[in-house]
Amino acid sequence: MVRRSMREFDDVDGSRWRVELISHGGTSEYLNPKVHRPILQFSCLNRRRPRSYLGYSPDKQGGLDTLPEADLRELLSQATVH
Repeated sequence: MVRRSMREFDDVDGSRWRVELISHGGTSEYLNPKVHRPILQFSCLNRRRPRSYLGYSPDKQGGLDTLPEADLRELLSQATVH
């Protein structure tokens, strides 16, 4: 089961974002990780913008708490609105 983690950062335009590591819900630990992989959810805190999402693997890419803000901005630029 993916544990939920969260972090806040500013983008280059001065918007404040919250990024959270979320899962597809209450999935089993035994399911294929390619099918049920964690996702990052980006929510803008100080402007009205839609949420964006991006597939993410903390085991391969590192935890949110260790990523530099520049990396978080790069992930935000790759995220898409659904």
